[in-house]
Amino acid sequence: MNNSLAIILAGGRGTRMNMNVPKPIVKVNNRSIVSWLIDDFKKNATDVVLVINPDDKDFFNKYDNIVDFVYQYNPKGTGHAVMQAVNFIKNYKYIYVFVGDSPFVGSNYISMMKRKHIKKNSDLTILSALFKEKKFPYARIIRNQNQKITGCIEEIELREKQNLIDELFCSHYFFNSNILLKYLTYLKPNPKTEEIYFTDVINELIKDKKEISSIIVDNWKRLVGLNTKEDLEWMESQNMI
Repeated sequence: MNNSLAIILAGGRGTRMNMNVPKPIVKVNNRSIVSWLIDDFKKNATDVVLVINPDDKDFFNKYDNIVDFVYQYNPKGTGHAVMQAVNFIKNYKYIYVFVGDSPFVGSNYISMMKRKHIKKNSDLTILSALFKEKKFPYARIIRNQNQKITGCIEEIELREKQNLIDELFCSHYFFNSNILLKYLTYLKPNPKTEEIYFTDVINELIKDKKEISSIIVDNWKRLVGLNTKEDLEWMESQNMI
C-alpha cells in the first residue's frame, strides 16, 4: 500500500453547469474534470478516495477499479465531507485533500507539495496563487510582515480591505494524517451557514502554532475551480495541456 492518500471532494452537483451529471464528471478538454486529478495522483503513487453524493454513484462507476468511494449523506460542507473519510485516513501517513473541480493542478505540484512538506517537517502544506488578473470567490491567505501565514478567511467572512488581497486559497492541502485526524475534531458548523468549512482547519493549526508551509503556484489558472459553462469555455481557451 502507498503511504499517501488523496481525498478528492467530488460531491458537487454542478447546478450552475445546467448539466445532468455531477460537476466532477463534466468534461473539459474531452475528459472528465476528476479524471485529470485521478491520473495526476496515480502518477505520484498516491491512492485515491472520492467523496461523492450517494445519489450520484452510478456516474462514477467507471472509476471503481482505480479509486475507493466514500458517500456523503446529508451534505453539510467541505469539512463534513472530509470527516466521512476518517476510516481511510487512519491507514496512511500522508493525506492530500483536493477539491474535485480544479483539473489542472498538475502532477508536478502534487509531487512538490509532498517534497516540501517532508523537507520542512511541516504539519500542513498548501497551494495558493496570486490572482491579479481575475478574481474568484475563494478564501484569502493572510500573511504578516515576515510573510508567515497568519490566517485563512472565506470570502463570506472578509472584513474591510481584505477583499483586496490577491493571494487566494483554492482548497488544496497536504497533511500528516495524525494532524488531520486530530484537527477534524475541532471543526464546528459556521453560525451563518451551518456548514462545516474545511478551511477552518488552517486557522486551528495557526492557533496551536503548528508548522504550515505554502507553495505559491506560478500559473494561477492551474488552481481555478470550474463551476459554470462559461468557466469551462474559458479554461479550454487557456491551453492548459
